[in-house]
Amino acid sequence: MQIRGVASKAVIEIKGYAFSKTARQTVTLYTSQILLIVLAIVTSSLNTRILGPKDYGVLAFFGTVTGFSVLFFRFGLFSAGGLLLAQEKEEDKERKLIGALVLIGFAVGLSFALFIFISSFFVDQIFHTNIRYILRIFSPLLIVLPFSLLIPQIGRGTNKITNLACFNVIPKVLYVAVLLVLINLVHLSITTLILLNLLATIIAVATVVYSFKPSLVDLRESFRKIWSKTKEYGVHLYWGQITNQSTYKLDGIFITYFVNTTQLGFYSLANAITSPIAMLSQSVSISMFKDFASKEQIPRRVFQLNFLWLSACMIGLVLIGRFIVVFLFTERFLPVVPLILPLAIAGFFHGMYQPYAFLAAKGKGKWIKNVASAEASFNVVGNLLLVYMYGAMGAAVASAIAKLIHFLGLTYYYLQYKKEVKHAKSE
Repeated sequence: MQIRGVASKAVIEIKGYAFSKTARQTVTLYTSQILLIVLAIVTSSLNTRILGPKDYGVLAFFGTVTGFSVLFFRFGLFSAGGLLLAQEKEEDKERKLIGALVLIGFAVGLSFALFIFISSFFVDQIFHTNIRYILRIFSPLLIVLPFSLLIPQIGRGTNKITNLACFNVIPKVLYVAVLLVLINLVHLSITTLILLNLLATIIAVATVVYSFKPSLVDLRESFRKIWSKTKEYGVHLYWGQITNQSTYKLDGIFITYFVNTTQLGFYSLANAITSPIAMLSQSVSISMFKDFASKEQIPRRVFQLNFLWLSACMIGLVLIGRFIVVFLFTERFLPVVPLILPLAIAGFFHGMYQPYAFLAAKGKGKWIKNVASAEASFNVVGNLLLVYMYGAMGAAVASAIAKLIHFLGLTYYYLQYKKEVKHAKSE
């Protein structure tokens, strides 16, 4: 009878999650991410067939350089704005904060575009590549790139998950649609593909920003709030993010430097195949972010279901990885297959620590910074040594270890938070 009662309680609890607003939002966001995976695979398949391994490596390096650089152009402002939106209860004040954040995003975009233009004069000498003209030509359009970091903060802060889901899908849908039309009509080069991708991103950013209905009223007050929250919380998260994410992105930089862009292309494809592992976990955490701001702890069922899902995804991907590579990218890309196992493990731990977005919702920027710093220290040393010795495989192993470190660090601080709450209640 006792076992039956426990089972019945568990079923009721699961049904409660299944039909909740959070569940519906999670399904919406995760569906968009699944569609994004499909579109990303289609995009990679088309790009590899159009360009071949060598030119695809150059395209991947362009993405690595811009994706790595933009991480430094948040300054904690986006994260601070996202937390303010999560804590705000009035829609009118939310719109005012969004308006200020959009203007901040545009200013950040201008500074990023200028940085890329200046960097184009030095990049080829450092990495022995030939992309300086590509960076120089497209630098004005790269104003849009910081918005890809801002919009997720606005989406999860306002709990407008549908808007965020649309932003995930629109750029790839436009890119693939135009590519399929042009592929048999004109010769497609690296620059053409980059231009199509950036134009699709600009359209998506404009559409989604408009859907948030930003208000430009009381800008001074909104700027003051964002700046105050940035000094209190955002700056700590910023340093944590750049030390963590920028050093994590060193894998692509080191592979290019120590090996070549062709190996970077193989590594990028392996990442594209394994990155979906953590997406459902991310969707749940994003959907719950605004609720986390008022909860005392993370529901236990979130941890349990997250572990089961991630385990199944990791094992399944390792078993069918070779088939996926050959089917989508042809046998010319078989060097991708050995990279799947370590990157699948990295994806597992990446998903395991997603529920700890709870700590961000509680404003624990210093704790997050500490964990990120620990992971960053390994990223620098681990990637430098392992990529130098083992190339792309070394980068994949370093990724798995780095994500394990991040998971253990956030677990420690979450337990610390629960102790603090328990102690405060007992007083």
